[in-house]
Amino acid sequence: MPFGEDLLDILPFRDDEICTYVRQITKSEITRREPHHHADFTIEVIAETPHLYEALAEDMHSRMATAAEEGRPFVAILPVGPTGQYPLLAEKINAARTDLSHVQLFFMDEYAYEDGSTIDKQSPWSFEATANDRFFSQIEGSLRPDASQVHFPGPGNIDRYDDMLMEASDGQGAEVVYGGIGWSGHFAFWDPHLWAEFGGDEELWRQARAAHVRLHPMTILHNSLRAGGDWSSIPPCAYTIGPNLFLTARYRSFWCDARSRRWCRPRICRPRRAKSLCWAR
Repeated sequence: MPFGEDLLDILPFRDDEICTYVRQITKSEITRREPHHHADFTIEVIAETPHLYEALAEDMHSRMATAAEEGRPFVAILPVGPTGQYPLLAEKINAARTDLSHVQLFFMDEYAYEDGSTIDKQSPWSFEATANDRFFSQIEGSLRPDASQVHFPGPGNIDRYDDMLMEASDGQGAEVVYGGIGWSGHFAFWDPHLWAEFGGDEELWRQARAAHVRLHPMTILHNSLRAGGDWSSIPPCAYTIGPNLFLTARYRSFWCDARSRRWCRPRICRPRRAKSLCWAR
């Protein structure tokens, strides 16, 4: 076997024709509609990184505030990556005096190890620690949601994480799920190699619930950029939501920052309709 051939197996997608086609899409063409697009799918481009995070923070706040004004709960799935929106969102909440007693926030994932234990919650790598530092700690105490309204997947709740969200939303699913896209093409930490566990049965895959998973090699390398390329510092596993919670959400919105995080040539955009993705070169 030629040296390196075995390493190609970690690449989840290697269709040269399609990759060449994608590389040739220009900035002016990135928002064009394609025949396979869902009717409610949109792609938008925001040229400057600060504007991108401002747009994301505004989108998040407007949904929270609208639910409060209408006297209804707001149930959402949130990422820790991107995170640039969270200090801005806290500022908006404080400025508008938006009481978050009506929210139930379910975060996508948390790092873990092979034995099922989660990363130390005091570690700067912990998604829960990052969310507390960049978001919740910056919200005024009288407006901040109670700890019982903020959820992270872990060994104590992973078997019922989907049920917790459905109960909080009266069976309707999350009002919105926000996220980004990783090198491997994952959402949350639901990496492409997990497909093999469902034997090619798409319906079973779509119904997959939150789980303790082993991270794809590309995900570990991708996330090591935060550690200067030190892949050995990245926990090898995670607790993460699966396709079930993602697909039952009423609105799905991806925000990809290309300028400050070089791995995704897209950049974040403001979604207009039910499903959106924001890209830019």
